Amino acid sequence: MTSVRSTEFRKNMFEVLDLVSHGQKFDIVYKGAKLTLSSAGGGSKLARVVRRNALQVDPESIVESDAALMGEFASAWAKSDKEL
Repeated sequence: MTSVRSTEFRKNMFEVLDLVSHGQKFDIVYKGAKLTLSSAGGGSKLARVVRRNALQVDPESIVESDAALMGEFASAWAKSDKEL
């Protein structure tokens, strides 16, 4: 465990936080009190993402079920393809 004064922590805060996020523990001395900074675990934000099933159907079935909408898409895509 590494011990740093609060002014050192402030100067190098992002470096210290990066080390803590990788498992290293730090003691920060602030006004005579010793504060311990350690990671609660977790990992990356992406690793903590919770899947939410907002749609209860296949998204393709929503678009394909509307023939008029599919026609509009096809016409817009054809127009875009001609401009290429």
